[in-house]
Amino acid sequence: MKIAVIGSSGQLGHDLMRILPAAGLEVIGFSGRLELDIANAAAVEAMLESHRPDAVINTAAFHNVDLCESRPDDAWKINAVAVRDAAQACQKRKIVWVQIGTDYVAEGWPACRPIAETAAVWPKSIYATSRFAGDCLTLAHAPQYGYVVRTCGLFGMAGCKLKGGLNFVDTMIAAAKAGKPLRVVSDQIVAPTATDTLSRQLAALLEHLPGPGLYHAVSHGQCSWHEFAQTALKMAGLTATVEPVTSSAFAAAAIRPRYSVLDNARLRAVGLDLMEDWPKSLQRYIAGKYPPPA
Repeated sequence: MKIAVIGSSGQLGHDLMRILPAAGLEVIGFSGRLELDIANAAAVEAMLESHRPDAVINTAAFHNVDLCESRPDDAWKINAVAVRDAAQACQKRKIVWVQIGTDYVAEGWPACRPIAETAAVWPKSIYATSRFAGDCLTLAHAPQYGYVVRTCGLFGMAGCKLKGGLNFVDTMIAAAKAGKPLRVVSDQIVAPTATDTLSRQLAALLEHLPGPGLYHAVSHGQCSWHEFAQTALKMAGLTATVEPVTSSAFAAAAIRPRYSVLDNARLRAVGLDLMEDWPKSLQRYIAGKYPPPA
């Protein structure tokens, strides 16, 4: 089975390029707009014709949540229109299209119960609304071949391009080592997810292809970003005070959900939930990237 990965140099893409071959899958990666601009429908169609993949995983998006508020046209072009065109092109060729989605489309507050695939969504920002549109357009234009896999709070070895190659965990550890004051929101509850675990989950999904539609794939358990930061620093053997603050302390342009913990209900139903508890994923990540001195 040949898999094309759009966004292969990002956090998730990096681990997909490593883990999918280990699962016996042939992989071809497209790392950025110079290699494949997802907003260029003709270029996407040419890639499909040239490489003839059996499936495409799209990790590319306009990810800058706050910048989307001032650039809504770009957000919709990349997160919705481009996704629609690519999904439709895959459907026409009987190629599986896997769209990586986001927990930002959901809001479970004040009930604060994990949100299943069948629950109503509540996108609160341009970013979230455009990503939700991409989900809907995937399912509408690739009804036999479209998979939407929503996830949350990714962290992985490659880091995030928007954060200078770092992710939340790296940022906290770097700040603590530098003795900088740490202030982290305590009123946003999430399920932080490791990209290596998610990559193995996606490999299993492609191997079994249990049926098109929407799937949630996040770590088991939940925490606030403040708790996540404290746990990461403790696991890294660092002592630092992390001040809990509310979201209003940062005056971000885009509203974030207060509770966006997803429930992997559909993966469980088909016997394919391979996700693990977030502390286990975090411990493995820190042990691999920040090993104790010999």
